[in-house]
Amino acid sequence: MRAGLAEALFLEAEQAGSSFDSATRLSLFLNQRMLMFGIAGRTLCVSGLLLLAVSAVATDPLPIENTYVTALVDPLEGGAITRIVYRKAISFPFIAGKGAGVAGSGSLFVPVVERPGSAPEHLVMRVTSRNVRDITLSGRASGLFLTRRLHMSAEQSGFTIEDQIRNDSAQDMTVRLGATSLQQQESWRWAERSWIGNQNETIERHVPAKDGDRAHLEAGAGPLFWRQIEQYGTGLLYRVQSLQSPAVLDEEVLPAAGNPVRFTWKTRTLSLPAQGSIVVKADVLIDEGGGAPDQQNAFSAVLARSDAALAGHSGQPLTAFATVVSPEPRDVRVTVSADRELTHADLHLQPGKVARVPVLLTPSAKGDVPIRVAVTEHGREIGLATSHTIIDGDPSNEIWKTYSSRMPEESYRGSWQAIGEQLAHNAGHIGAPSSVRISTRPEPGSTADLSFYRKRFPYYTELVTGAAKAARANPARLIFEDRAAQGKEACMDIAFYGPDGPINAFSKERSGTSYKGLGYIKVVPDQGYAFHTYMGVGINSEGLSVSSATLNEDPHTHAVAFARLDEWKRSGKHLMPPGAAMWMLLAMCRNVDEAVAMIGNREAPMEFTGNMLLVDRAGNAARIESVGIDQQVFRSSGDNPGFFVAGNYPHENARGLFRIGPRPGWAANTMLREQFLREFAENRQGKLSVQDVISLMQTHEAGAMCQHLYDNPGVLYTSCSFIAVCRTSELWLSQGPPCRNQYVRHTLQR
Repeated sequence: MRAGLAEALFLEAEQAGSSFDSATRLSLFLNQRMLMFGIAGRTLCVSGLLLLAVSAVATDPLPIENTYVTALVDPLEGGAITRIVYRKAISFPFIAGKGAGVAGSGSLFVPVVERPGSAPEHLVMRVTSRNVRDITLSGRASGLFLTRRLHMSAEQSGFTIEDQIRNDSAQDMTVRLGATSLQQQESWRWAERSWIGNQNETIERHVPAKDGDRAHLEAGAGPLFWRQIEQYGTGLLYRVQSLQSPAVLDEEVLPAAGNPVRFTWKTRTLSLPAQGSIVVKADVLIDEGGGAPDQQNAFSAVLARSDAALAGHSGQPLTAFATVVSPEPRDVRVTVSADRELTHADLHLQPGKVARVPVLLTPSAKGDVPIRVAVTEHGREIGLATSHTIIDGDPSNEIWKTYSSRMPEESYRGSWQAIGEQLAHNAGHIGAPSSVRISTRPEPGSTADLSFYRKRFPYYTELVTGAAKAARANPARLIFEDRAAQGKEACMDIAFYGPDGPINAFSKERSGTSYKGLGYIKVVPDQGYAFHTYMGVGINSEGLSVSSATLNEDPHTHAVAFARLDEWKRSGKHLMPPGAAMWMLLAMCRNVDEAVAMIGNREAPMEFTGNMLLVDRAGNAARIESVGIDQQVFRSSGDNPGFFVAGNYPHENARGLFRIGPRPGWAANTMLREQFLREFAENRQGKLSVQDVISLMQTHEAGAMCQHLYDNPGVLYTSCSFIAVCRTSELWLSQGPPCRNQYVRHTLQR
């Protein structure tokens, strides 16, 4: 409505004999027409004249679109792009309408035309021609005539912007040119990443960041770019071609919720002769799942990335990924090489869709290994990216120190009484959530509790007896604290199948980069099953593995479930041994069936609030969504070709319980990861080895497994990862993101 009416007014003004060169006649004509329409409410400035505009006029910008992209153009804001949507983006009901597919919103790429000593003017443009993929606008600012053309080809995930600035006066002028973009504050804008740069330098930015924080770069006379990726993986690359004057780039975080950014570039002052003109050309390329601009040239025909682990050992396999995305259909060859070619793949690239090529290499010598990704089309190189991996590095090197670090460990052996004594004597516990800790009650508990547990959980009563002996305390006064429930944050658990047997892969996410309380514990008792854990979950000698995640349940479900739990406790009913329930589960259960039965036992159920994944040696799997002792169980078998997952959202039941709760970013993060697994690896499910799983755990960008706070909608950090191999009972642990920390293999040898 707004742009259509404004366009009609401009056309009527021309037919009535008005023009931009006759500002007074135009002003009178438009004001007359506005009065006829009953218009009031907004002030516009065209060539220095104030015009009353209408709130009714200020409605919808004009779309240009093709199969892949829709962009909205606002003539009354200088031809600004107010919204860009990638139409082929991943979307599902939970994120529909919450930014899925949005590459940018606000007032983007607005022309800047400044004359020294003159105040900036609000630029209003008129539409001179338009079709579904093309729009041309014109207007005046600072005494100069501007023509802006936005063009979108039929098969391209993007568009071009061509601004012609003409001095149609009889005098030379000194001007500064550029463009500015101001992001809109959006309720769904939780996390995003931004880069500004030129062919020689790149500055990386994360949002949220400190309000008012600013990045500044002298771009020189060469091309410049702004790269922006939203939290669901959709991004834009704004590339300005060579300029006639050096430019300055600025990006600023704004003091507002959601912390959007303002990106501006301006040339230095330049002379525009009478009747002369300057043309500024820019491309806006839209993609889904693209990564950081770590390639050699952000202005290449395709965006390439070499995504490899930062370090490794000689003689041990190392995983890397080549990623490539093109704004238009292309048939390309992607070649990955180190000291020699490692692999190549012939790909048909769809506009805006990222493609990944995994590669496995085994370094034979120490040193810095460059991993080069080259993209060629008809034999001509059109994209290049290189990453570096340190092999058997110097201990003083920070990258190597991070990679080769090991987590704290505790180990317990012998009878359950002896293990209880060892626990009581251990003054160097790792801490919550990994370690079990014994405390003393102010008042003794019921001796009937120990009698109950002696019949159903005999190892527990022996554990308490041993701890009481070491502490010289009454066993009824001792309690085992459930510290695994403390500080729970987002995680994801996945059942993989392949030549190494069933695998339970666990990715532990936190909202910060702390590793506090994370550590490895091995328990080898003389009765029951040996097991080892990481932050309270792990695998036993029978191949039963357990991992967990925050459930993220809704407040109503939480209230209903905990009211029932309180009633259960007040009635004197029992629960699985508090604080030692996971130990008892791993010590007493051989498979998923036994574990599900123990967890849901009506005489003594397990109390936990979370999303638990169980996988056994036969390939059976179960997901248990639990709030207190209210549980719902979902089952899978090894014949299931897809991915069975426990993540940060529940599944609503017929009673209206187990709805998604107050952490929508966490839920969306799990769902995007599920989508990534289906799209990238589902055809390999059933063929995935331990090394393949390590590869998947090292993948990046929205929806992938290795996360670094600002590349995912949950704003999460992968603080650890484990791979539990059910066939061998091995536990592979990575302290920190798997891309920069080694996986250490642990076994249960007695």
